[in-house]
Amino acid sequence: MTRATTAPADRTRARRPSESIVADLLEAAAVEFAAHGFAGASTRRIAQRAGAHQPQINYHFTSKEQLWRATVDHLFTLMDAALPALDRPGPLGHAFVDLLHAFIRFSAEHPELDRIINLEATVPSARLEWLVATHLTPRFEVVAAGWRQLRSEGVGADLTAGEVWELITSFGAMHFANAPMLSLLGIHEGDGRSEAEAHAERVLAVLLPTATGRAPAP
Repeated sequence: MTRATTAPADRTRARRPSESIVADLLEAAAVEFAAHGFAGASTRRIAQRAGAHQPQINYHFTSKEQLWRATVDHLFTLMDAALPALDRPGPLGHAFVDLLHAFIRFSAEHPELDRIINLEATVPSARLEWLVATHLTPRFEVVAAGWRQLRSEGVGADLTAGEVWELITSFGAMHFANAPMLSLLGIHEGDGRSEAEAHAERVLAVLLPTATGRAPAP
C-alpha cells in the first residue's frame, strides 16, 4: 500500500519542469545556507526541502559553491525587482524614502539574504570577495552617490555614505535577520508589513529626520 501511494508522487516530482525544480532548489538553499552557513549546509536537506532528489542538485549545479552563488544571485534578483529606482524623476529625498521602505519590506520578507551575508562577512574568503565585488559594491556605490547628492542639497543627517550604508544594512536589515533574538528581548514585534514600515520610519528618523511620517509609495 505504501509503495502504491508514494510511487505516483515520486513520478510527479520527477516530471516537474526543470525551471520549477531549479526555483524550488534555490528557495530551499536560501533557507539552508541562512541557517547553517556554507560549510554546515547540507545538499541532502536542500533536496528534501525542495521535494527533489539530491542528484538533481548535481545535475543543475556543478558544485555546492555554484549552488551557493546561484542562491545569492537569486535573492539579489528578487531584491532588485522589489526596489524602486533611486534616480527616478522627482525629489531625490522622496525617492530615498521610498527606496528605504521597499528595502526594509524586502528584508522582512527575505531575512535569509542578510543572514547569509552576515555569516560570510566575519571571515575573509573567496566567497566574501565575490559577494562584495559582484553584489555589494555596485549597490553601495548607488546609495553613496545618492546620499552625497542629498547632503549637497542640505538634506539628511551629518553622516558619511559608509555610515549610512551601515545603518541601512545593519540597523535596518539585520532587525529582521536577528528577529528570533530581538523577539526574546521584546524589541522585535513581528515580521509583517506593519513592523517593516514602523522600522523603516525608525531608520529614517536617523537618516532623514524631516522625512519621517511621509507615506511611502505603494
